[in-house]
Amino acid sequence: LHLRTRVYCVFTFSKSFPSCRTQPTTTSSFPRRQMNFNSFPNEVLCSIFDYLPWKDRQRVSLVCRRWNAIINSDHYLRGQKLVLYNYNKAKFFSGVEVELLNRQKNIAFYSNAMFDTEELLDTIGRSFSGGSAMVRSLSLFLRSEHRLARLVVDNIPNLRHLTELKISANEGLTNGVLIDSASLEKLNISFYQSSVCQLVTPRLHTLHLTVRYPSEMELIGTISAQLVELKVSFISKDHVAKLFRCDFRSLKTLNISLKNDKYIAYSVSPVHLRPLEREAIFAQTIVGLETLRIVDICNIFDIDFLKMFAYAKSLKALTINYFKLVSEVSELINGFKGLEYLNLEGCQRMDDSKRLHLPCLQTLVMPYKQLCLFSATQLDTLTTLYYNNTTKDQTLLIKKIAATFTNLSFLCLQHFDNELDRNALLHLNLLTKLRVLVIENMSVSSSVFENCPTVPQLQRLVMDTIVSEVSMLDMIPARFPSLQTLVISNCFLYLILEDSGKHYTTFDELRRQMPCCRISTKDSTIFTNTAKQS
Repeated sequence: LHLRTRVYCVFTFSKSFPSCRTQPTTTSSFPRRQMNFNSFPNEVLCSIFDYLPWKDRQRVSLVCRRWNAIINSDHYLRGQKLVLYNYNKAKFFSGVEVELLNRQKNIAFYSNAMFDTEELLDTIGRSFSGGSAMVRSLSLFLRSEHRLARLVVDNIPNLRHLTELKISANEGLTNGVLIDSASLEKLNISFYQSSVCQLVTPRLHTLHLTVRYPSEMELIGTISAQLVELKVSFISKDHVAKLFRCDFRSLKTLNISLKNDKYIAYSVSPVHLRPLEREAIFAQTIVGLETLRIVDICNIFDIDFLKMFAYAKSLKALTINYFKLVSEVSELINGFKGLEYLNLEGCQRMDDSKRLHLPCLQTLVMPYKQLCLFSATQLDTLTTLYYNNTTKDQTLLIKKIAATFTNLSFLCLQHFDNELDRNALLHLNLLTKLRVLVIENMSVSSSVFENCPTVPQLQRLVMDTIVSEVSMLDMIPARFPSLQTLVISNCFLYLILEDSGKHYTTFDELRRQMPCCRISTKDSTIFTNTAKQS
């Protein structure tokens, strides 16, 4: 629907609901016509209802049985998040009552102590303490410690359906936090100031934690044995070594990231000063780990840190970002024989003499400026490749890829230092099993598809965040006759009109030429001298 029509509909709904048929007022912008909203499918009605205030949404549910069923359906409520702000007293609780809070399955509080009101506290207290609240996902974003935060946390044991909880606080909580929940499964915690947190959560299996203080590492140690997934962001690297004292007997997914810490000198890190315990409980219990992701933007972790994970013999997915791929790192990677996914994005290039010996590898994200793998590594099992290039002459690029990765079905060309030139796809037909081609984050020659051979088996083409002339689109229908999906996302396509009568392919014309292909042009624009087409 046109935005003005939707706004008008919302205004009409919020005033009165005499029937399911509405009569727009005659103005210069809205012609007189009958509109039967019951002729719309449920998905359209859901989008219209989203524009209504919560109080008016309750009134809409009384119009007819169909609207009542939509608004109170599990599918609609599960997909909606009730976001409550108390930054403004006048607007915070407009139409929000105990019954509404009880029915919502996804609630987020953005709160400030300055605007705690008795109405707010009474409504939340009656809803959460009664045991009838249906909330499954609860988020708390706190500017400071105040009564609302304590009220919500104290009533967590009464939220019998709660499975996911997120707490983010700018200030420390004086008396700490006790999270007691028999149903909680996923927990996300980030305290900007030190706050002692205790957990009584027997069903908890997923923890996302930002570590700034020793108390947060102690928290991991108390529940590590029951975790299946752990994502930990270290703001201070001096807590990293404590991770290797934990019992991870149930852990399947571990995500570690180290962000810049400008307050602590890197030279004091215990990762460097104290040898790691290779025979401790960590090494004995990490054997069941299947997914490991390590992002070290600060280049602090060394090979001794990585070797602690050599015991993860069940590893299937490995991400190592921003490491230097020295020979010891290459040997460590080759030790994971069951590896199916390997992401080396951001890493410095591998030694030319090293090869990857991974018999099960299916997906590979190449390190930056890595060229030697084409001549040294044969990966017949690989089906998905993410590749970046630094050379100016790209004529043999696809030919080398096809010779090395014979079973490739997904190819992503990204972050090229130079423009993707007119000969880059000259041998694309050699990839006989290719089904998906992605070109993203680079400049592309307008003739890139002109010299490309016909690829009848390609089903999906994605161009994301690229810059090129609009004439690049001209040859797509002829080169990819079996294309089912074409995505042109966030692209800047320009046209230099040397002749005012010159023809160029528009998005609409592209859709007419490819009637069996689903074409998306989200956030993409064709610029001409006088106009633009979005």
